[in-house]
Amino acid sequence: MANQFLIATHGRLAEGFYESVKFFNSQIENVHYLNAYVNHNDFEMEFIEKVKELSGLSLIVFTDIPGGSVNRIASKHMATFGYKVISGINLSVLLELVFSTENMNEETIERLVTSSREQLVFMNKLIEEMEGKEFTDD
Repeated sequence: MANQFLIATHGRLAEGFYESVKFFNSQIENVHYLNAYVNHNDFEMEFIEKVKELSGLSLIVFTDIPGGSVNRIASKHMATFGYKVISGINLSVLLELVFSTENMNEETIERLVTSSREQLVFMNKLIEEMEGKEFTDD
């Protein structure tokens, strides 16, 4: 059974991530999202309903801010519903996980999260270092 992914964030960020995933594969059906605090004030109830809808499936929940209310709610219910939570979502790691054919066990998730930390790059510094290297390689 395919892994299921639920993106839950403050505001409409979750929907934006979802639409970006659909941009890369419009046929994808295992990605879901919840925009917190946009249409309803009881995000926790809405979250629990969505998780129940996806219960029985291998579920990974992505949240935006590790210390934020969305993540606290997701983390609060992970033992009850048996899903995994990854916080600090970015598009690179989301795409890597969603399009991976690997079994999303804890080791795989930890490896992908660790590799995603290297994807946050200060480009000015990187380009400066690369340009400096070009001149010293001759």
